[in-house]
Amino acid sequence: MQTKPYSNQDGSALICALCTILIVSLIGANVLLNCTTRYNVSSKQLKGWKEALYAAEGGADIAFSEVRKFAPPSTAFLTSNGWTTTIGPSYTSYSRTDGLPYSFGQNNSLSAKVTVDQLTFTQSGQPQNYYRIRSQGTATLLGLPRVGMDDRMNNLTKGDSLLRKIDFKYDHFQAAYGDGDGNGKAIVPVLNPRITRRIETIAVPQFSTLFNGLKTASSFDGPGPAGLIDSYDSKNGTYTFVANDPSAQYYTDSHSETVSVGTASFTEGGPIYGNVTTNGGNVTHSGTNISGSIDNSVPFTIPPVVRPDTTSYTTGPGSTITLPAGTTAANPATYYYSSLSSGITINGQTLGGNGPNKNAPIETYVTIVVGVGGATGGDVSGGITIGAGVNVKIYFTGNLSLGTGNIQNNNVDGATGIYNADGSSSVDYSKSGHLQFYGVNPTDPSFQQTVSISPAGGPNKDFYATIYAPSAKMGINGNVNVFGAVVAQQFSGNGNTSFHFDKELALLLGPPTDYQIASYVEDVR
Repeated sequence: MQTKPYSNQDGSALICALCTILIVSLIGANVLLNCTTRYNVSSKQLKGWKEALYAAEGGADIAFSEVRKFAPPSTAFLTSNGWTTTIGPSYTSYSRTDGLPYSFGQNNSLSAKVTVDQLTFTQSGQPQNYYRIRSQGTATLLGLPRVGMDDRMNNLTKGDSLLRKIDFKYDHFQAAYGDGDGNGKAIVPVLNPRITRRIETIAVPQFSTLFNGLKTASSFDGPGPAGLIDSYDSKNGTYTFVANDPSAQYYTDSHSETVSVGTASFTEGGPIYGNVTTNGGNVTHSGTNISGSIDNSVPFTIPPVVRPDTTSYTTGPGSTITLPAGTTAANPATYYYSSLSSGITINGQTLGGNGPNKNAPIETYVTIVVGVGGATGGDVSGGITIGAGVNVKIYFTGNLSLGTGNIQNNNVDGATGIYNADGSSSVDYSKSGHLQFYGVNPTDPSFQQTVSISPAGGPNKDFYATIYAPSAKMGINGNVNVFGAVVAQQFSGNGNTSFHFDKELALLLGPPTDYQIASYVEDVR
């Protein structure tokens, strides 16, 4: 029997197979390890990319909440809350940096830096503030500074990803764009790899109309039994009674008055050519002489008047003020008095040059605060004379008591013969709008503010002005014609008292009732 010869090659195939399996396993493990590393890096970067936006939006929300603290403005952007204020020639900026290097988010890896720029515009003849909120959110990338799946490098910072704006060693934004406008470019190291995203929002004010007729918070009793309430538009010139003549050119304007009462307490004397609203009243057309609509379910609130900060004001020069040149609605001349009981005359400026309107009056502006401080005092009771083109706002902390014979408003409805500083014709049509009184809400709850208008002081019975005094009891006595608008706590009129609302005053905006975000963009650079 022949036997198989012995071979020393037995088992080599098994060894080759095992080696092949080992090599393939090593390759697979290496591929798996590499993929896992890259996946982890990419997933962390994606997470950081999203969280950086959350941080930026969080910073913007904090700033927006400050913007909404508009009454009074002194409660917004306080240094004690971490805000820094920078005042420039034409702007005011507020900035705040939270949590550098880290203060919130998972593992305290998020931070925010916010800058708020306050911009002032003139709207309907009044300065209003708009806010640009720029917020930078940063998410720290913990671990090794890996580029991930994007290997392109920033040629300025030599190592930062362009795709996801990752800063591994340097701030790529400041290196390429500086402050965003190309100023202050610099290579600035970063403490840790990070992702930064930037957003910009614009906050715009929301307004309520300051005047829409005659408004009282608690009660109304008027007009006088022999008086009336109607309206007109000063843009069309001098007031004329046409409320009983449907064929008149301005008949519609004469029925645009609204009497608004914040409670059920409403009493009517003479005719009301317009609308009436109450909050819970039982007013009907039966038994009244009301030409417009009636609505007894209209609640409302009246924004308070806060005494302006008079830190930069000039002490009143006495009984005569000649306004300096160059005043505007946004930048009026400013004075304060402890009281105005001896009367005051305010003169404006005239148009210069050699044109046909040389020496004609131009629109000038002044704000006067009466009452240095405290709950009482600050009375206004003397005569007031204002020159043509003079726009005056008088804030009083005490009481207002005026006789129509002592009030001389030398402006004219329609602004005929009055110009702007650039020589163009004025469009500030309302004579009443040139003289505005604001009753500051008392800080002492025991003090009852009053406003009294009477026909004392001379033959003039016409009173052209606006009164906004939400805490005051207002009374008009005798044969007085009020042209303008009124906001008060209470209103009463007797005798021949009449009230004529100027529709142009509806363009006067009150303080902002709130702010809202008008735009949202992300700076993707």
